[in-house]
Amino acid sequence: MMSVRPSISSEFKKQKILLASKVGTPGSGAIRYAAAMYFYNHGKVSPEMLEIYRRCCKLDREDPIDLAQFEGVEVIPKLILEL
Repeated sequence: MMSVRPSISSEFKKQKILLASKVGTPGSGAIRYAAAMYFYNHGKVSPEMLEIYRRCCKLDREDPIDLAQFEGVEVIPKLILEL
């Protein structure tokens, strides 16, 4: 029996929601990092921004967007963040 793979647009929407996980929620740092890796693999996130998400992955209370802005790293395009 073949498994059905979700469409890219369906998966894209799911990952956008995960990328926007609320800062401070237990496990949210790892969830955001996994979603950032998805977008990195699709050419939507820079290596520098992915590194920000990696650094924040164990710090659920650290906002990767704030950190990126503080460090002068180009943040994720609004296309991804707009839900």
